[in-house]
Amino acid sequence: MDCITPYRFFYLLMLFAILFVQGCATSAYKSMDMRAALAQGRPDVALKAMEKESATDDVMVNMNRGILLRMLGDFNGSNQALELAKKKIEDLYATSLSEQVGALMLNDETISFEGDRYEQVLVHAFKALNYIALGDMDAARVEVLQSDVKMMEWGEAPEEDPFMRYLAGIVFEALGEYDEAIVSYRKAVEVYRATKDKQGLNIPLQLQNDFLRLLSQQRRWNEFKHYKQKFAQGSWAMPDTRGMGELIVLLHNGMTPQRNQVSINTWSSELSLNVRIALPAYSQPAKNLNPVRLTVGNEQLLLETVENIDGLARAALRADMPVITTRAIARAVVKKKSEKKIEERQGGLAQLAMFIVNQATEIADTRCWNTLPQEIQIARLFLPAGQQLVRLEVIGPGGTIVDVIELSANILQGKKTILSEHWTAPRPAADKVAVNTESATKVVF
Repeated sequence: MDCITPYRFFYLLMLFAILFVQGCATSAYKSMDMRAALAQGRPDVALKAMEKESATDDVMVNMNRGILLRMLGDFNGSNQALELAKKKIEDLYATSLSEQVGALMLNDETISFEGDRYEQVLVHAFKALNYIALGDMDAARVEVLQSDVKMMEWGEAPEEDPFMRYLAGIVFEALGEYDEAIVSYRKAVEVYRATKDKQGLNIPLQLQNDFLRLLSQQRRWNEFKHYKQKFAQGSWAMPDTRGMGELIVLLHNGMTPQRNQVSINTWSSELSLNVRIALPAYSQPAKNLNPVRLTVGNEQLLLETVENIDGLARAALRADMPVITTRAIARAVVKKKSEKKIEERQGGLAQLAMFIVNQATEIADTRCWNTLPQEIQIARLFLPAGQQLVRLEVIGPGGTIVDVIELSANILQGKKTILSEHWTAPRPAADKVAVNTESATKVVF
């Protein structure tokens, strides 16, 4: 058998490089069409774009499919996708050694995506909200309990999500489990304080009011006085809820930031030269979202942010960057050594081919749950019983209303009506009717 000449080796490697480069686009690049459709308020087009680009049935694909189906009013389909993501996350709990080797030889996208911790918790949150929309509060209760197990499994300093705690309190209160609701609201208060550096959020005023109201209703006077003083709400008064029902509106506003790739040169002490590495980054600052106003009859209330997903995403990447950077430098060293070995065995042309392959495979891991909203916002309002027209007014510059989402809510005395909506941009009128009719049914508890 003839030996492979340097020229043949060069051409073989070049062919491999050309074929490999075709599959080496970053996840951010592959998501461009989907994100562009979402930015135009078209989740239907975004879903088609995602399914066209997605060749694997992995965690990220099902996370995104879950949100897009939810935006289209398919809550059962959304839960099926999110459940697949949840099960796959459990399967990937311990990353295999072979994936770590692949990350060292090629890039970090060879490691199976399981999502950051905040993303794993939000799988439960959106499943719970889907069950609420379907009228199954008991199933929503299961999800918030599972989220508690998930948050507690991360060691002595568990990574808790304050919105998940707040949502758990809403679910327990709707079910009449007031002691559990108090525990959840209390935990939410504590976690908002603990995560302020990540989210930039103070304890939401709405949560303060809900907690004080429930403590008062349950005659927990010592705790009520303690938190009333702690919240500096000396003038707080119990709302008159006689003959009223409560409307709870959750808005998933905007789009979470997309990780992109930056390339830098950094010094390798092992090689005594600069090496090029590719790193994930959020190169754009957080967008200023349009405020949203809830209008029901003569009642008006601005929605309040209870989850800053943009802040959580950036904080998660900051925490991971030391490990990501260390692995990228180690990978650059391995690749440079491989080039030197090829040069010694096959010559300069083979070394050039290997250099091209190494450059082509050096991409940053830009995968993320990129259909999440930028923020989750809330408004809660006690209203007289009866059918109510609910308007969510997106307010633009100068106080102009740039979009309106209209919902029909059936308010029952002593019950809670829970609605949730997504907004990324004004949508065609036909799409609004299709989604809002579905989301406004079976939500009274």
